[in-house]
Amino acid sequence: MLDTAGEVVAAAPAAAAAPGEAVVRLWEAAGRRAAAGLEHVVVPLPGGAVAVVEAHGHRAVAVTGPDPAVALLLFDLRTCLGDAFATTEEAL
Repeated sequence: MLDTAGEVVAAAPAAAAAPGEAVVRLWEAAGRRAAAGLEHVVVPLPGGAVAVVEAHGHRAVAVTGPDPAVALLLFDLRTCLGDAFATTEEAL
């Protein structure tokens, strides 16, 4: 998980040490092409995908293996951000 500046605020032990800059560049590039504000970005790759979801002032990033269930992945990332960063009032 990253804040919107790209600083890592939480990561799994095996996660890349500094994915923040790459995620910020990906998000900004997608934002330049989007007609409206972004909620998520999914980049399909030959061996899987990279997904980024933004909510509550943070971004969650996931790298998948082959044939990801993208809708489920995005739901899980949004849920993770909501559980970690939503205020009590937002959660109601």
